[in-house]
Amino acid sequence: MDVDFYIPGCPPTPNLTKAAFEALLSGKLPPKGAVLAPDIALCDECERKATKPTDVAFTEFKRPHQGLWDSGKCFLAQGVVCMGPATRSGCGAACTSGNMPCTGCFGPTSRVRDQGAKMLSSLCSNVAAKDVAGIQQTLAGIPDPVGTFYRYGLAKSLLRRRVDLPA
Repeated sequence: MDVDFYIPGCPPTPNLTKAAFEALLSGKLPPKGAVLAPDIALCDECERKATKPTDVAFTEFKRPHQGLWDSGKCFLAQGVVCMGPATRSGCGAACTSGNMPCTGCFGPTSRVRDQGAKMLSSLCSNVAAKDVAGIQQTLAGIPDPVGTFYRYGLAKSLLRRRVDLPA
């Protein structure tokens, strides 16, 4: 379906909604199909970004309800899946400020074609184990990969696209 503009979020924040109305009323419209939100990853506005690991080797993944998380430390550094690196900013880091990992509701930045695949690829490439049993044990900490990585974007996923369909 052809769409004039996208306002991301579940729900969109008041600031983005206000900015969208101001752009419409002023006549200063971005190109058709533009996303009316910053085009940077959520990590850039997260209070925890200074503790985001650059080199990590996951030995296990924990779910948000399985612990009390350090509010000053990146969720990924604590072994909790956080969609921040694959998610567009603009929400004010509401989830991470509330000590919950990002679920990805603002969708990907323009540089990410498939939000779930990007996050899945990033996490899997940083699993410490190199044998099948160890990898399976580590990934068992993500019991619902589709719900985790595609909560808001399964319809646009490349992973479910049939091979014989045009890109």
